[in-house]
Amino acid sequence: MNDGAMSVLAHINELKRRLFRVGIVAVVLIVVAVANFRLIFDRFTADSRALIEAAGGDIVQLTLTEAWVAAAKLAVMVGMAAALPYFLWEMSRFFQPGLKSNERKYVYMLIPGALISFAIGATFAYLVLIPRLFEFMLKFQGDLAVPTITSASIVSMTVGIVFWLGTIFELPIVMFLLAKIGLITSKWIKGKIRWMILIAFVFGAAVTPTDPISQVVVAVPVMALFAIGLLLVMLAERGRD
Repeated sequence: MNDGAMSVLAHINELKRRLFRVGIVAVVLIVVAVANFRLIFDRFTADSRALIEAAGGDIVQLTLTEAWVAAAKLAVMVGMAAALPYFLWEMSRFFQPGLKSNERKYVYMLIPGALISFAIGATFAYLVLIPRLFEFMLKFQGDLAVPTITSASIVSMTVGIVFWLGTIFELPIVMFLLAKIGLITSKWIKGKIRWMILIAFVFGAAVTPTDPISQVVVAVPVMALFAIGLLLVMLAERGRD
């Protein structure tokens, strides 16, 4: 077997070892989270439950295991999210030997930046957007019906909003990386400002299909993220030059 094939096999084996360690950490964190599923579920749904109870309703389950399954799924997601920083650290260590010194600097900056950006977006969704949505919908329906909402629907909607808001907050970092490899330029972005504003409002409508105010609450931060991304693209162009 030639040296090239040996090198490829060595890299594959190293990747397997790193992913194996990530898997162990993820399993441990998931087990810990599932063991505390009640605490996680109660904290995750506390604000929603308070708004529902204030409207004269409650969180219910339609089947014998629905509430437990929803809480367990939520705990698994929390455990996987807790393992994400370690996964990114292992991947950065795996790719480090093939990077130049200046490229390693960007990796060490972008990984914490990506985690912080996701955390900011998820926190914004949980503390600002989700209570706003629940409050609007409960007040909008008024006395049309008693709000008995299933635990599964609350977990599904809340996790979805938290995930997508956390993901969209990664936008500036993605724009920076695309600029570093030459796929986008600041000149091109400036010519698409109107489209970016439209995308921000479309995203706001998709995430919060309720009222125009909630749509604006999402669209304004997204437009700010585009602006931050534009600044990072200009920085990337300067570094590339």
